[in-house]
Amino acid sequence: MRKALRALWRQLRTEHTSPGRLAWAVGLGIWVGVLPFYGIHLPICIALAWLLRLNKVTMYLAANISNPLFAPALVAAGIVVGEWLRFGAWHPLDLDQGRDFIEQLALLSGQLPDLFLSCLLGDAVLGAALGAVVGPAVWLWARRRAAREAVDATSRDRA
Repeated sequence: MRKALRALWRQLRTEHTSPGRLAWAVGLGIWVGVLPFYGIHLPICIALAWLLRLNKVTMYLAANISNPLFAPALVAAGIVVGEWLRFGAWHPLDLDQGRDFIEQLALLSGQLPDLFLSCLLGDAVLGAALGAVVGPAVWLWARRRAAREAVDATSRDRA
């Protein structure tokens, strides 16, 4: 059983690890991770990685950009970008400071479908932009690493 698990882990770690495929896995993983589909990022990543023949582990690790530290900022930025794309301006929430928490939640709950749509649109654009920046950086890093490993292997063969 232990041998089978090690073989599976090795396959998951090493499949589709060319620089281009790693770059796509990270870029798409970030895009998926920014989308507000919390709790189902893993099945989305596995399905996309399987369909596009990308590294599943790398893609899911990149999708974890929406961890509790960054998720609130990603949601807020997604709403701002989505509101701007949908309406041409940012529409702030109309919540008075003097209201108690229950009244504020009641006001916000009426706006949730609209805010989710803005968040979805904004996060899709934001995730694509982040993935388009980080993906090529990963490609450069992976290319350099592969070249370094080839040089090391050649020098080991000569020795």
